[in-house]
Amino acid sequence: MKILVTGASSGIGNQLVKQLSAKGHQVFATARSVDSLEALAAKTGCLYACYDLAESLQVEKLYAQARSELGGLDVLINNAGMNARKCPIEEFSFEELDKSYAINLRAPMLLSKLALTDMKVQRSGYIINVTSTVVKRASETMSVYTAMKQGLSGFTGVLMKEAQPFGVRVTNLIPGGTDTNFRPADRPEYMSPEGVAKTITTLFDLPSDVVIHELTFRPMVEVE
Repeated sequence: MKILVTGASSGIGNQLVKQLSAKGHQVFATARSVDSLEALAAKTGCLYACYDLAESLQVEKLYAQARSELGGLDVLINNAGMNARKCPIEEFSFEELDKSYAINLRAPMLLSKLALTDMKVQRSGYIINVTSTVVKRASETMSVYTAMKQGLSGFTGVLMKEAQPFGVRVTNLIPGGTDTNFRPADRPEYMSPEGVAKTITTLFDLPSDVVIHELTFRPMVEVE
């Protein structure tokens, strides 16, 4: 399959590219760190390009380049995300709000729109949007990130319904705590990026008449 993965410089995205490439898929990886992408390409043979998903025009250019170099697109994995910091509602800045919106919500919406347009024509495809277990709860000091991920979760629900008549599968992927550099301190009790990526790749091994609309999974230390 021809797969586009965002947020591939580290963590879950990085592991996804490694595991999908090892299974023989053609993968186009993107992130903001050219050094990380070059190292990833050297290990996996993946295609890659640096783009800033906070810029709408760069999102469109990314999609066009990925589709061109892959020769089409079978799977879009919207994995990129960011959370500048935790803070009370009265303390977040306009800049933090705008950047979180651009990366956590606007970019995956735009990429989904572009991918769906192509996939409807070919009457096949798969869009996986990585949200977070924050869509299942309301946690103090997490207002901005929660709002954007819950927005993406709601959008993904609509995407499922509009994609279904054209044979396009959509999954809202909802992972719990993961031990990545997304967090300021190591959390070894959380899921590993390798384990999360392996869980995601199992979606491609399901029978063709099965689609997982929503998949919530957590480390053993989380029960909420």
